[in-house]
This record gives sequence, structure tokens and C-alpha cells, in this order.
Amino acid sequence: MVRFKDNDIYALKIKDKNSKYYGKYIIIIKCSYEGYSKHINKGIFRFKLSKDKKSPKLEEINSLEYVITQVQHELMKYMPLPGANITFKEHKKKIDKVVVFPDKYGYLYSCISEIFPLNKNIPKDLIYVGNIILDLPKYEYIPFSEYGYKGMFKWENIENEIINCYELFNLKKSKEVAESRKREMLDLIEFHKKLEKIDFSKIKFDDEEEIEDSLTYVGGEDEDPFE
Repeated sequence: MVRFKDNDIYALKIKDKNSKYYGKYIIIIKCSYEGYSKHINKGIFRFKLSKDKKSPKLEEINSLEYVITQVQHELMKYMPLPGANITFKEHKKKIDKVVVFPDKYGYLYSCISEIFPLNKNIPKDLIYVGNIILDLPKYEYIPFSEYGYKGMFKWENIENEIINCYELFNLKKSKEVAESRKREMLDLIEFHKKLEKIDFSKIKFDDEEEIEDSLTYVGGEDEDPFE
């Protein structure tokens, strides 16, 4: 069993001969976040792609671009919503003090992701490159909750998943994921605000009609970088 330590760097050669990235390497970087539990942190990684088909050298890795594994709207910073002991207005006032770095269209970019299960089906051709502290991604958004939206991969499909993320997000070929995240956040926020006004003592919980009808999307159409 591989014992991954923070700042351990591994390389995995891309074996799909039909891929334009065939022969290059996925760089797998063990990391953690102090706000997450030990259970979650053991499977947290970031990723890069090698520039060519040469076996990557430790001293070259810092200059490589991180793969963006999740794109979401700035509204995500309000998730998860608080319990009934605090109103959304109070919650928003608190979270608004937290600095995040959306782009001009309101999107947040994340590179931190989880490999789960970590110790099942680890590739036998995984190459240990070394252990070094790399520069962190600039303006990365890390979900405040460890159960928030972050990339999650399995070893058996990690090659396709990382390439897909690179194509969709680094090369900005799709906007569907970011737009769906925005709609989800607007719906959840509106839902929570409606719940604050409901007297649950007068509601039969087998009748969900009133709650379901409270869902409302109030978003608009914006020009964005994924078009």
C-alpha cells in the first residue's frame, strides 16, 4: 500500500493511444487543507499535466499549470446553508467578510480534489517523483465545507477524468457545469429563505407541496468565458 504524504509527487503515464495527450504524464500532488478532517484530507490531491512525453523531473513541476477540477459560481461560498438557528441574512453577513476571487463573470476555480477510495486500485505504474513544496494555485477556491462541491475521482478512471477537466475548464470549452451550479445555488438560497417564513408546527410532513412550490430560480443570462 502506498503511504501518501503531503507534498509527495507522483506521475502517471497516459496510456490511451487515441488521446492527443498519449505518452504525457498526469502529475499527482498530495496535499491537504487544515479546515478538513483527517478522514477527508488523506485523499486530497491536486493535478498537473506534463508538457511533453519525457518522464517529469521534480524541478520542472512547479512551472506546470494546475488542472482546474471544479468550476462553480461565487454563490457557492454561501454553502452549506446554516441550520434553523440562523437566518440566511445573518449567515450572508458573516460570509460576505470572507474573501474569494471570482473572475469577472462570477466563477470560482478549484484544483483541490479527492481520490476515493484512496487505497483501492492504485495504478501499478504510478511513479514516485519526489517530495517538494510547490507554489499554490493562484486564487483557488476551496469549499469551506469538506462535503462541499469538489472534484472526486477513482484511480481506475483518473486518466480520463483529469484530461476531461483540463479540456473543459483550463481550455474553457464548456459552460454547462458552472451554469448548473449557479442555478443550484440560487434555488437552495431561495428555498432556505422561504423555509425561514414557514411555521412547521402547522404543516403535515407527509405533504411536501408547500415546500416544493417555494423553489424559485431568479437568475439571469450572463455572458461568460465558457461560451
